[in-house]
Amino acid sequence: MSTLQKLKELGFDDNKLKLDSCTYSQSGDECTINFVYPDSAPLTDEERESIKSTITTDINGLCAVTVKFNKSCFDADVIRKRIEEYFDTEYKALSLVFAPEDIEIFESNEGASIVFHCDTMTKQVLENKGFISSLEKFMKHKFFINFDISVQEKETNISLDDLISKPEDATTSLNYCLEKEKEINKFEVEAGASIYGKYTGEHPILITDLPHENGQTVVLAGTVLSPMITTFTRKSRVDGGEPEERKRFTFTLRDPSGKVDVVIFPKDEDVEKLEKITEGTELIVSGTVSIFNDRLNIKAQGLANCEVKTKELQRVYRKVNSKYYFVTPKPVSEIQQIDLFSLTEKQTDYWDTHDTVVVFDFETTGLDARSCKIIEIGAVKIKKGSIIETFQTLINPGEPIPEEITEITHIDTSMVVDAPSIDQVLPDFYKFTYGSVLSAYNIDFDYQFLSNNGNRLRLLFDNEQIDTLRLARDKVPSLSNYKLGTVVRALNITLVNAHRALADAYATAKVFIKLI
Repeated sequence: MSTLQKLKELGFDDNKLKLDSCTYSQSGDECTINFVYPDSAPLTDEERESIKSTITTDINGLCAVTVKFNKSCFDADVIRKRIEEYFDTEYKALSLVFAPEDIEIFESNEGASIVFHCDTMTKQVLENKGFISSLEKFMKHKFFINFDISVQEKETNISLDDLISKPEDATTSLNYCLEKEKEINKFEVEAGASIYGKYTGEHPILITDLPHENGQTVVLAGTVLSPMITTFTRKSRVDGGEPEERKRFTFTLRDPSGKVDVVIFPKDEDVEKLEKITEGTELIVSGTVSIFNDRLNIKAQGLANCEVKTKELQRVYRKVNSKYYFVTPKPVSEIQQIDLFSLTEKQTDYWDTHDTVVVFDFETTGLDARSCKIIEIGAVKIKKGSIIETFQTLINPGEPIPEEITEITHIDTSMVVDAPSIDQVLPDFYKFTYGSVLSAYNIDFDYQFLSNNGNRLRLLFDNEQIDTLRLARDKVPSLSNYKLGTVVRALNITLVNAHRALADAYATAKVFIKLI
């Protein structure tokens, strides 16, 4: 039996005593144990001695023991230390994101209020990861006071949209595009007969507009994918706890804006109805939002046949900015000082019909363009065979950079804390690439990230593309492999600082110029 269990048996449960910390000093061979007790129920001297005696008996001479007792009350300094402890154990990168002035702590009628001030992207990341509930649970184990924890966007005098969209140039604004899309995209659905439960008659919303809040009632419509009925065993709710077999009906619903998983736990008499729902069936689904492990799904209460009239949504894309706001390209003369390459190469017929090519490279948090983030952009602009400009910036992905990525790129979380977000950078990159051919080494990989983020931000990267890797395979046959390092060595091109975006883009640009 553990020491804490023994203390509970003596009447010191979580309502009367909490273990705050336990530290061991090897040099002094001493263990210091800190407990906290509620302000409303202080410990008596007898209770303190009883606790100390129980702990000392359990340790049984293994080391010296010091037991301390602290009253749980509002103390901003202590609360701040516990928040730092939480960051160290649960969200290490947040200690780099939040400066002391970004964490507001003040006493309230219920106990204490904690307000975290951050930018929009950080707020979204924290909300999606269940940060508030996780921190509340942590603080509950440390204090006897209640905590009201919230995350608020920092108040600024000027918004990102103001920066990239002046009133006279509204067509460069993301908000302008989204509002226009709402005007022209009407989700048309014709309801049919009810299949299961009840359909309330409300007009369905798009999946992309789903509220991220447990228990919210919603109505959706779309096409059924991967319907499946499975059987699982659970304890019965009746006395005796006998195992009970239940059915579960699951499918994915797809509409013009996205997909979401749907689940039903039907009664036996409803199973036959649900078995008739097949791949491709169009349904109206009424139910409630459920979020588990950061994954959103729908618990359905009603299904009805329907015909979805709107098969796809029209997108409104932004126009190019009139100037750069976050990243300004640099003339190539600044790069020549590090003596990577010469300025020009011989001319070819290609430049008779093409004016500029932008060769770019991304460093990312992983390989999956759907879930991973861009952490660095490097790009080189070639005009008529000469390198004339570079574009480079680190990017704050809004989440910690994995250690394995840091090992490859040498980019860690601390380096991107003050960097702009992809939402801020991409309009500038769009301006940099506008009207140019796009090239990259294995362009399919980088373009997936570019296209996904571009579509989300309504920036259409529909440039002509050339894959420099394929160019190398065609023009430099019989190499042992076609990694960038192998190709540049074969062409006597110097690659310095590999796996950083600008260095890789610069070397790729030199390969492109030699081989085109």
